[in-house]
Formats: sequence, structure tokens, C-alpha cells
Amino acid sequence: MITEQTLKVLDQIEALTDMILESRIYHEFKVAEQKLNHDAEAHLLYQAFLKAKDQYDDVQRFGKYHPDYQQIMLETRKRKRAYEMVPCVIDYKKKETELQSLIDQIIATIAYSVSEHVKIEAGNPFFQYDKGGCASGGSCKCSL
Repeated sequence: MITEQTLKVLDQIEALTDMILESRIYHEFKVAEQKLNHDAEAHLLYQAFLKAKDQYDDVQRFGKYHPDYQQIMLETRKRKRAYEMVPCVIDYKKKETELQSLIDQIIATIAYSVSEHVKIEAGNPFFQYDKGGCASGGSCKCSL
């Protein structure tokens, strides 16, 4: 049963979502995402990595007993590394991590406002909640 209080909370969630979507961190993430999506080199290297990963998945069924185990494992790592070293991929991953940190910080702030004993599942195992403010240093304008 939806109450007036539930609707008020849902409205506040929508307002918070709008603030995140208007934040500098989110806009920088979207710009990095667009650059990545339009980078031909990144696309080609990613496709090469996916092809190597398919071979890797096949090899995993047999493990080190597969005759091409070492070569395929090495090739997969090389292709992944080549993709991850493209500047637009590096920038995208950095911006993605910043956005995730902002969201983790918001979740922690809300949860700990309810109770200090709330367990939070943050995507980052190194996530540390600091009650001093958000991950962007306050530039996101998401103060609660």
C-alpha cells in the first residue's frame, strides 16, 4: 500500500537523481563515454579482445591441459592490456570510477542517516565512507 509518506520519499529520490544527472561528475562521464563510443581504435582493440576472450573461455574448460593454454592466456592478456591503454578507455574508466564513488557515497550517507549499523554493499571493496561529505569534494551539489 502506497502512502503519502512513500510518495514523498519517491519524490525526494527523483530530485536526488536529477541532482546526480546535473552533476559535473556525471557530465564528464557522459563525455568520456561518447568519446569511447566514437573511437575507432578502441572499438577494433575491444573486438580483438573479445575474440581472444572467446578462445580463453574455451581453454578454461580444460585448464592447463589444453595444448594452447599458455599462448591463449598470454594473447588474451596482451589484447586486454592494449585495449585498456587507449587514452579514451583510460579516461572513461576513470570517470566511471568517479561516478561510482559518488553514488556509493550517497548510498552510504542515506544508509548511515538511518542507522550506524546498516550494512552497505558497495561495488568497490576499498570503499571507505567518510562522513565529511561526498566523493567529489562537494562540487556535485548533492549535499543532503
